[in-house]
Amino acid sequence: MLNLCLTLIDADEDKIRFTKLYEQYRHLMFYIAQDILKDEHLSEDAVQEAFLRIAKNFQKVGEILCPETRNFTVIITRNVALTMAKQRHNDVDMDVYIETATFELTEDVFETVSNNLLIKCILELPEMYRDPLYLYHLYGYSFNEISSLLNLSVEATKKRTQRARDLLKTLLEKEGYHHE
Repeated sequence: MLNLCLTLIDADEDKIRFTKLYEQYRHLMFYIAQDILKDEHLSEDAVQEAFLRIAKNFQKVGEILCPETRNFTVIITRNVALTMAKQRHNDVDMDVYIETATFELTEDVFETVSNNLLIKCILELPEMYRDPLYLYHLYGYSFNEISSLLNLSVEATKKRTQRARDLLKTLLEKEGYHHE
């Protein structure tokens, strides 16, 4: 499986870095997939798919042994496993029908709010909203890249990011931050 992923990466230095990422996070990724899917073979498939997605976007991965990269691998694995679980159980993603608030959280909020408060509030968001917001604002991925990584349509990605901003605004206001 590692060899298949390495074929998607051109530079020898990046192949070494990917191998390090693989060795560092494969057990964590399997644990996450297993927790969701409750099936060893499906979990292995989910981890393989997650590594393929990471390999396709490996140029965006910075330092291997850091919380951001760990979180990135967790997000990708969790979303692959959830997609597999949905396909397996034919569930309908009901978030498409949730009503949207109209307030748009602007980019400068990410500049002015203290990092601790912002991180605390982001971690309180539901995963389905937190992940696209996290990938968009903290990693700088485009909506097209996020939709590919999370196996969502571009419109669903945009909608989830907007809803995350709305929820984040509400959480920040509860913590005493008011955006002008």
